[in-house]
Amino acid sequence: MRRAGEAIGAALEFRGITDAVRGERLIAEWTDFVGARIAGRTRPIGIYERVLVIEVVSSAWLHELNLLRAQILTGLLERVGEPRLFDDLKFRIAGRSPRAIASARPRAPAVRTAPEPVAATGLAREQIIRETEDIADDELRELIRRVRIAHDR
Repeated sequence: MRRAGEAIGAALEFRGITDAVRGERLIAEWTDFVGARIAGRTRPIGIYERVLVIEVVSSAWLHELNLLRAQILTGLLERVGEPRLFDDLKFRIAGRSPRAIASARPRAPAVRTAPEPVAATGLAREQIIRETEDIADDELRELIRRVRIAHDR
Protein backbone atom coordinates (compact mmCIF):
# COMPACT_ATOMS: atom_id res chain seq x y z
CA MET A 1 0.00 0.00 0.00
CA ARG A 2 1.13 3.55 -0.79
CA ARG A 3 0.02 6.81 0.69
CA ALA A 4 -2.35 8.74 -1.58
CA GLY A 5 0.06 11.68 -1.89
CA GLU A 6 2.88 9.40 -3.02
CA ALA A 7 0.64 7.66 -5.56
CA ILE A 8 -0.59 10.97 -6.99
CA GLY A 9 2.96 12.33 -7.13
CA ALA A 10 4.16 9.22 -8.96
CA ALA A 11 1.25 9.41 -11.43
CA LEU A 12 1.93 13.09 -12.15
CA GLU A 13 5.64 12.44 -12.56
CA PHE A 14 4.90 9.53 -14.91
CA ARG A 15 2.79 11.89 -17.04
CA GLY A 16 5.53 14.55 -16.91
CA ILE A 17 3.36 17.27 -15.39
CA THR A 18 4.72 17.69 -11.87
CA ASP A 19 6.16 21.17 -12.57
CA ALA A 20 2.91 22.25 -14.23
CA VAL A 21 0.94 21.19 -11.15
CA ARG A 22 3.37 22.98 -8.87
CA GLY A 23 3.02 26.13 -11.00
CA GLU A 24 -0.78 25.89 -10.89
CA ARG A 25 -0.59 25.43 -7.12
CA LEU A 26 1.47 28.61 -6.81
CA ILE A 27 -1.18 30.57 -8.71
CA ALA A 28 -4.15 28.92 -6.97
CA GLU A 29 -2.71 29.39 -3.48
CA TRP A 30 -1.09 32.80 -4.05
CA THR A 31 -2.66 34.34 -0.91
CA ASP A 32 -1.27 31.49 1.24
CA PHE A 33 2.16 31.91 -0.30
CA VAL A 34 2.56 35.68 0.08
CA GLY A 35 -0.11 36.71 2.58
CA ALA A 36 -3.35 38.64 2.19
CA ARG A 37 -1.74 42.11 2.16
CA ILE A 38 0.52 41.41 -0.83
CA ALA A 39 -1.93 39.07 -2.58
CA GLY A 40 -4.58 41.78 -2.51
CA ARG A 41 -2.37 44.00 -4.64
CA THR A 42 -0.61 41.44 -6.84
CA ARG A 43 -1.35 38.57 -9.19
CA PRO A 44 1.10 35.98 -10.54
CA ILE A 45 0.92 35.84 -14.33
CA GLY A 46 3.22 32.94 -15.11
CA ILE A 47 6.78 31.77 -15.40
CA TYR A 48 8.71 32.97 -18.44
CA GLU A 49 12.32 31.94 -18.99
CA ARG A 50 12.58 30.89 -15.31
CA VAL A 51 11.27 34.27 -14.09
CA LEU A 52 7.99 34.46 -12.14
CA VAL A 53 6.14 37.50 -13.51
CA ILE A 54 3.84 39.20 -11.01
CA GLU A 55 1.40 42.01 -11.82
CA VAL A 56 1.18 44.85 -9.29
CA VAL A 57 -1.64 47.41 -8.93
CA SER A 58 0.48 50.58 -8.73
CA SER A 59 3.97 52.00 -9.10
CA ALA A 60 4.16 52.53 -5.34
CA TRP A 61 3.58 48.82 -4.75
CA LEU A 62 6.01 47.99 -7.55
CA HIS A 63 8.70 49.98 -5.75
CA GLU A 64 7.93 48.45 -2.35
CA LEU A 65 7.91 44.88 -3.68
CA ASN A 66 11.17 45.43 -5.54
CA LEU A 67 12.73 46.42 -2.22
CA LEU A 68 11.41 43.16 -0.72
CA ARG A 69 12.28 41.03 -3.78
CA ALA A 70 15.00 38.88 -2.13
CA GLN A 71 12.84 38.18 0.91
CA ILE A 72 9.77 37.31 -1.20
CA LEU A 73 11.82 35.14 -3.57
CA THR A 74 13.36 33.18 -0.69
CA GLY A 75 9.94 32.59 0.89
CA LEU A 76 8.36 31.47 -2.39
CA LEU A 77 11.22 29.11 -3.22
CA GLU A 78 10.94 27.51 0.23
CA ARG A 79 7.18 27.02 -0.16
CA VAL A 80 7.30 25.72 -3.76
CA GLY A 81 10.20 23.36 -3.04
CA GLU A 82 12.73 21.63 -5.23
CA PRO A 83 13.42 21.44 -8.07
CA ARG A 84 13.15 25.16 -8.63
CA LEU A 85 10.42 26.38 -10.97
CA PHE A 86 11.92 29.88 -11.26
CA ASP A 87 15.09 31.71 -10.29
CA ASP A 88 13.90 35.32 -10.11
CA LEU A 89 10.85 37.55 -9.73
CA LYS A 90 9.76 40.32 -12.08
CA PHE A 91 7.18 42.79 -10.84
CA ARG A 92 5.26 44.82 -13.42
CA ILE A 93 2.39 47.25 -13.40
CA ALA A 94 -0.81 45.46 -14.45
CA GLY A 95 -1.44 45.67 -18.18
CA ARG A 96 2.09 45.35 -19.60
CA SER A 97 2.94 42.34 -21.75
CA PRO A 98 5.07 39.54 -20.23
CA ARG A 99 7.04 39.43 -23.49
CA ALA A 100 7.92 43.11 -23.09
CA ILE A 101 9.21 42.33 -19.60
CA ALA A 102 11.29 39.41 -20.89
CA SER A 103 12.75 41.49 -23.74
CA ALA A 104 13.70 44.31 -21.35
CA ARG A 105 15.90 41.95 -19.34
CA PRO A 106 19.49 41.35 -20.38
CA ARG A 107 19.45 38.17 -22.43
CA ALA A 108 21.37 35.06 -21.52
CA PRO A 109 22.63 32.81 -24.31
CA ALA A 110 19.75 31.40 -26.34
CA VAL A 111 18.10 28.43 -24.69
CA ARG A 112 15.57 26.23 -26.42
CA THR A 113 12.22 26.24 -24.75
CA ALA A 114 9.57 23.59 -24.99
CA PRO A 115 6.79 24.26 -27.49
CA GLU A 116 3.52 25.59 -26.13
CA PRO A 117 1.36 22.73 -24.86
CA VAL A 118 -1.65 21.66 -26.89
CA ALA A 119 -4.88 21.17 -24.95
CA ALA A 120 -6.66 17.82 -25.02
CA THR A 121 -9.94 17.79 -26.93
CA GLY A 122 -12.62 15.30 -27.85
CA LEU A 123 -11.89 11.71 -26.87
CA ALA A 124 -8.57 12.55 -25.20
CA ARG A 125 -10.32 15.09 -22.95
CA GLU A 126 -13.08 12.62 -22.10
CA GLN A 127 -10.49 9.96 -21.24
CA ILE A 128 -8.70 12.33 -18.85
CA ILE A 129 -12.02 13.10 -17.14
CA ARG A 130 -12.78 9.36 -16.80
CA GLU A 131 -9.29 8.59 -15.47
CA THR A 132 -9.61 11.23 -12.74
CA GLU A 133 -13.16 10.43 -11.58
CA ASP A 134 -11.93 8.27 -8.69
CA ILE A 135 -9.98 11.09 -7.02
CA ALA A 136 -11.97 11.78 -3.85
CA ASP A 137 -10.79 15.33 -3.19
CA ASP A 138 -12.83 17.64 -5.46
CA GLU A 139 -10.25 20.42 -5.54
CA LEU A 140 -7.35 18.06 -6.30
CA ARG A 141 -9.38 16.24 -8.96
CA GLU A 142 -10.19 19.52 -10.73
CA LEU A 143 -6.59 20.72 -10.52
CA ILE A 144 -5.25 17.48 -12.00
CA ARG A 145 -7.91 17.54 -14.74
CA ARG A 146 -7.18 21.15 -15.62
CA VAL A 147 -3.44 20.57 -15.90
CA ARG A 148 -3.74 17.29 -17.79
CA ILE A 149 -6.26 18.72 -20.25
CA ALA A 150 -4.17 21.85 -20.78
CA HIS A 151 -1.11 19.71 -21.59
CA ASP A 152 -2.92 16.79 -23.26
CA ARG A 153 -1.27 14.25 -20.93
